[in-house]
Amino acid sequence: MNISNTIVKKRAIQFGFAILIVVVCTIIGLPLREKIATISLTMIYLTGVVIAASRLGIGPSIAASILSVLTFNFYFTKPYHSFEFYDDSYYFTFGVMLVTSIIVGSMTARLAKLVESSRQSETEARHLLEFAKGLSALKTKEEMLKYASEYIGNGFAAIVTQNRNGAKGTNTLELILQSNRTVLASLFSKPIDPNRTFSKSEIMLHQTYASILTGSLTRILATDEASNHKIEIENERLRNILLSSLSHDLRTPLTIMNGTISNLFKYRKSLPREGVNELTSLWRQFERLQKFVSNLLRMALITSGNLKLNYEAYTIQEIIGAAIQKMQPSLSKRKILNTVLGKIPLVKVDGALIEQVVANLLDNAINHTTENGVIKIEVGQSETSVWVAIEDDGPGITKGHETLMFEKFETSNHGSDRQTSGTGLGLAICKGIIQAHGGSISASNNTQSGKGAKFQFTIPIGKNNL
Repeated sequence: MNISNTIVKKRAIQFGFAILIVVVCTIIGLPLREKIATISLTMIYLTGVVIAASRLGIGPSIAASILSVLTFNFYFTKPYHSFEFYDDSYYFTFGVMLVTSIIVGSMTARLAKLVESSRQSETEARHLLEFAKGLSALKTKEEMLKYASEYIGNGFAAIVTQNRNGAKGTNTLELILQSNRTVLASLFSKPIDPNRTFSKSEIMLHQTYASILTGSLTRILATDEASNHKIEIENERLRNILLSSLSHDLRTPLTIMNGTISNLFKYRKSLPREGVNELTSLWRQFERLQKFVSNLLRMALITSGNLKLNYEAYTIQEIIGAAIQKMQPSLSKRKILNTVLGKIPLVKVDGALIEQVVANLLDNAINHTTENGVIKIEVGQSETSVWVAIEDDGPGITKGHETLMFEKFETSNHGSDRQTSGTGLGLAICKGIIQAHGGSISASNNTQSGKGAKFQFTIPIGKNNL
């Protein structure tokens, strides 16, 4: 009953704000009534409807549309302060105004809802990744269950315990952690607010957390039962399953969102500027989420051993040039200096994958170089390989962190703030691709300048190369 009253109160407040928006539009328009063409004043109310739709939803926006037409008739058509009007053409004006405001309001409300849904999906994906990363650092079942109870409890404003007695009530959600028909543990989650119940989306998210936790617990059990060699193999398999499941679960909603956003872009000319800005912002966030899922899929492919290389003959300079062109929008005022030491032979590589390596390293350098900084690229040849070095003039790498940077999900700053804006997959992908080519990759601080970091990879000159 209390929940129902809360919903009614919330809706009443929303409709109240819709009325207030119309009142504000009227106050803005009254001083202009004798100075601007009457038909032009309708845009004030149309803007108000857009604001109501983006902030309050479709219901209040429709109410604002109807109220706007009535208010416009009452205050801005002669005779003033009457619902009558002298010019019969206002029938058409009022009809167009009402239909336009309802259509624009509906589209804006849908857009606002889609933006909010996208932001929520991104937040959920980030929390899932953070949860999985936190579990991967733990070594025992007890630590994982304690961490999961605290993390899920904080995320859902709930009490999460390992026994039902700690979360009694009819609105308690039971999460059974089961692997291969073996129950590993159970968690019981109950909202702190006794009058609140979990929504369907919250229940599904609980189950996703439980699935990730089950995978981690399975990994721990495998570690306790197998030898050191078998433990390492099982851990890697479980991490691959986690990457694959997360990325594949996100592909379907991303495909739907892509179609929806593309359709909305077709109507951008009829949307107000605020709506176009919101749609553009949504598209940027969507591209970021797509890049994240793409990295997950690529990492799962690399670590599973199923990466297939399409060998072709290239000059390494050609690949570097393509990567620089790809990163051009992110360079801003930064400069890239290229140096080729000697004559570099053709190499047989998967051009697209090596280009991805160079792009990832450039992206890393851009993130840690000042806006007016300089990034240096050197290309050279040894007796057995071609090597590429990329240097930035940033804060460098904390001593002892040079190897850890290439591990999956490694995003901690370690004093250098390196990779803090990413997902911890870019350098790990570089390592996987280079190793698949039989080469090596390393990171170090610049010894000559004493400033910034240097990343270098090699491609062997052998039977697969020219």
